[in-house]
Amino acid sequence: MKIVLACGGSGGHIFPAFSVAEELKKRRPDCRIVYVCGNKGIEREIFRPLENEKVISIASAPFLGRRSLWDARFLIKLAAGILGSARALGAEKPDVVVGFGGYFSFPVVLTARLMGVRTLIHEQNVVPGVANRFLSRWTDGTALSFAETKGALPKKAKDVRVTGNPIRASIEKGNREEALGYFGFDAGKMTLLLLGGSQGAESINALFFRALKFLPEDWRGRVQILHLSGKMPPFESEKTCRDAGMNCRAYAFFERMDLAYAAADLALGRSGATFLAEIAAKKIPAILVPYPHGNGHQKVNARVFSRTHDAAVLDELKIDPKKLAELLAQYFQKITEKKNNGWPPGDHPAADSSRSRLANFIEELAS
Repeated sequence: MKIVLACGGSGGHIFPAFSVAEELKKRRPDCRIVYVCGNKGIEREIFRPLENEKVISIASAPFLGRRSLWDARFLIKLAAGILGSARALGAEKPDVVVGFGGYFSFPVVLTARLMGVRTLIHEQNVVPGVANRFLSRWTDGTALSFAETKGALPKKAKDVRVTGNPIRASIEKGNREEALGYFGFDAGKMTLLLLGGSQGAESINALFFRALKFLPEDWRGRVQILHLSGKMPPFESEKTCRDAGMNCRAYAFFERMDLAYAAADLALGRSGATFLAEIAAKKIPAILVPYPHGNGHQKVNARVFSRTHDAAVLDELKIDPKKLAELLAQYFQKITEKKNNGWPPGDHPAADSSRSRLANFIEELAS
């Protein structure tokens, strides 16, 4: 069985593809996986560890609905993407092509459909993207992370199933003791996982460091920071925390998210669908600051997620540093009380059935 996984643009579109590939190869050791993506720096970084996997890069551009059909630049890039996809699919001859959202998957899934190859798309967010809404009319199946997405799809969408958003098996197995040792953290302190490296999240970095001066000193000595800093230099983050009396380990990019989640007692970050699936599996409480621009899909993700998980949702355009510091202190107090009752959040085992459900869907289409 050969499966093409079209994913790219960000980790949120790529990591679910890694997860289901892992499950398929576990079931069928002879299963061959081919990844098709773009050529961004973040993609090169994420795919770099996959030395034995075939990765094909193609051109593409964001599909913004009907108005894109009158944009010459989009049409040129789309034509290049379709030609690149046709060459790749013609050479690989896959049984199924699966698109994981993002504009890089659009020409691949569209071309596969035109070539008569079985197709499936996976939508991570509550609000489906323009490309996936369009493709769902033509694909053989649509997999969803959230049940609430069904009402936003076209009526012509075929075989729509809620599979959930698959997470990597390594995240399930993350061990707290190993993680704390890796980072040189104190087992007697709480760990805040600060994600400031994703879409537009530099503003979260700035907001958090402004909030530090309002955080009571007694909490500063009882909390350590694991910071995925993105464009902010790691040494700058570590120095700022050190000056505030807090131990910090910062990374511009960090591959071992199993260790990051295993160490975390509380997370502060955006509300991308993959991040939400991972903290849900590990039962990590969170303070969510949805990306305030674009089509607002992160705000909807956060609102739906917070109905069933311990998560506070903040509006970036309204929150001030003092209020964030107060909320952090409230969560630290709550986590301390739970720990005193024998409940270490970061060490709870995860059980992800989303990988299995999505893999089942793919195998059905391939058979």
